Amino acid sequence: MEFQVPNYPLALLNLMEEVYVSTGEPPLGIATRLGVEPSMFNVPAHKLLHALLTHSPSPKTIAQEFLLELGKCGNPLVETLAEEVYSEVSTSAVDDWAVIVLQGLQEHAGDLSTITRLGSHYLTHLVIAFRNPGGPKTPQDTIPFTPNHRRIEEIEELLRPIEVVLRDGDYCLLTGFCFFPPTYVPSRCAHLIPFSIRSKTQTFSAIETFTGFALDTEAIQNYLNHPRNALNVECGSHEIMNKHMSWGIEAISSNDQWRYYYRIVRPDRLSALIRLRDGDEVHFGAGIGGRQIALPDPRICNIHLAVCRVSYACGASENFDQFNDDEDDEGYRVPVYFGGPFVSDDALMRKLETSLVC
Repeated sequence: MEFQVPNYPLALLNLMEEVYVSTGEPPLGIATRLGVEPSMFNVPAHKLLHALLTHSPSPKTIAQEFLLELGKCGNPLVETLAEEVYSEVSTSAVDDWAVIVLQGLQEHAGDLSTITRLGSHYLTHLVIAFRNPGGPKTPQDTIPFTPNHRRIEEIEELLRPIEVVLRDGDYCLLTGFCFFPPTYVPSRCAHLIPFSIRSKTQTFSAIETFTGFALDTEAIQNYLNHPRNALNVECGSHEIMNKHMSWGIEAISSNDQWRYYYRIVRPDRLSALIRLRDGDEVHFGAGIGGRQIALPDPRICNIHLAVCRVSYACGASENFDQFNDDEDDEGYRVPVYFGGPFVSDDALMRKLETSLVC
């Protein structure tokens, strides 16, 4: 039988949740948004790590990261037990291993800060990075005061290959409503992996590890502003996907072809207009260009769904609900303009819609 590395950290984190419920003290501290003081998007680190292990397309790579950091805690017994599991030579039963490790940490916790920081890394560079409500964003650098015309030209180049409407047709895939007059609903072309991560190298790294390198940096960069990372939906459905991470698309291979299914992540945050039920098939490629334009990349669909599930499972989604679209941790807003370095995803997609309709 194959050695199941993820089962060991999962068993330990389950015990830590019991401790948290009984004492109110998070055993691994609080995962916070890195680079922001104070952080308002905080979750218990053990909950986030448990959610990552549960929903990752590659739980083994997440488990190995956890074990590496656990092996730095300064408790010799715990370090040895972590190394044995990491090396897949442990002879302990999963539950016994978890009990011994927890008892060892309770007697001498040592330094668990690197595990807390691991949780903060994924909260910042995966979960928060995938929450993409659009609107003004706080920059990391100084905004130039005049439009960058070369950047505008580059954005125009990016928009040309995006032909999602031609691929999927005139009707919303989720609600069935038409996008064009006389009776129509407003549409949005949604990125599954947000376009806003385009320059975030640490998010690329987090995605690589989370997927076990099934989706690498080159693929992300190639498909970020491409039909393989996009779908056209009614604006309310788009908002709850980006703002509340309420639903996703699961891609499953069947008879040598990929099929796509609507999956509900948050039953408490759904649009009444969505006609699909959980597990209903989503039919891409019904438009006049359906045979010529690439369908969504299954890896991208599945990682988006997985991150939504992680966010909800660890409590981050409820945390996000407390803040409106234009607010960030530092509590101030900055001006943005089309063609500047901090153009919102929403503005880019509005430009896309205009280009496609015209």
